[in-house]
Amino acid sequence: MITTDNVLNLVPSHTETGVSFALGVLNSKITSWFYVNNSMIAQKDDFPQVYISALAALTIPTADKAQHDQMVSLVETMLNLHQQLAAAAIPQAKTMLRRQIEATDRQIDRLVYALYRLAEDEIRLVEGAV
Repeated sequence: MITTDNVLNLVPSHTETGVSFALGVLNSKITSWFYVNNSMIAQKDDFPQVYISALAALTIPTADKAQHDQMVSLVETMLNLHQQLAAAAIPQAKTMLRRQIEATDRQIDRLVYALYRLAEDEIRLVEGAV
């Protein structure tokens, strides 16, 4: 694997946590909120870069098999929808796909909130800040 100094690669250290599961968690609103609120770099910069030291502070929550499989399914759906959106030529189809992407994104966020056991007031804080 060869990358430049501004590309981070994530290699799971636990086989029970799949890459798709981690992708869903890392792209959720709570991860963005956590990073912006806990990284001095993110607080100072309009276009913050992600550093490995900041990523090391993030924890991927544990999930039971049903939650894990649900996350993987949602992430696969999201990736598929983005591929369809990139290929879509008809404006109505693009609008429909964007709505499906937004709905899937909300489902992923709700699942991540449940995995971190966030209370409703904590969810409101994250939702309002992002």
